[in-house]
Amino acid sequence: VQYKDGGRVGQAAVTYRQTDMKDKCLAFIEGHTKSIVKTRGFHELSDPALLTILQSDLLTIDEADLINFVREWAHVNSVVLDKPVPEIGKEVVHELRLFLLTPEELTILEAENKKDNFIAMDKIAEVWKFHALKKSSGIAVHLLRRRKGTRPRDHHKYLSLYHK
Repeated sequence: VQYKDGGRVGQAAVTYRQTDMKDKCLAFIEGHTKSIVKTRGFHELSDPALLTILQSDLLTIDEADLINFVREWAHVNSVVLDKPVPEIGKEVVHELRLFLLTPEELTILEAENKKDNFIAMDKIAEVWKFHALKKSSGIAVHLLRRRKGTRPRDHHKYLSLYHK
């Protein structure tokens, strides 16, 4: 599998429920995430295929970068499917680990978000609340785990679980 084909093969595996092939493609994508997200095949992923990828703790890319590539995916699919960006991204944004971002990164994300409303404001408000209170109670556990490629940040010590 080449980088440019990783997303397409993974897409086929999810579409046709080929578990073994899906697992192998996911392992390839996990090991080469930074290259895969830059391909046309990544932009062509369906919601279910992208959700499968975003549920992984082993992606080798920083969360801030991953969020930008997923936003790009939503913009491409918005044009192709002639639907608004928020509608395209409504399912996948739930797998973005916004709590891993610093307040500075969140400020930048919020400014970007004003242009396209990719992420619902209540989700961003929930992250601001976490930063203000330094408590992670009530937050889905997987959203607090660092992915393999996520750079450590000072506030991660307030997360109850993270990738080691």
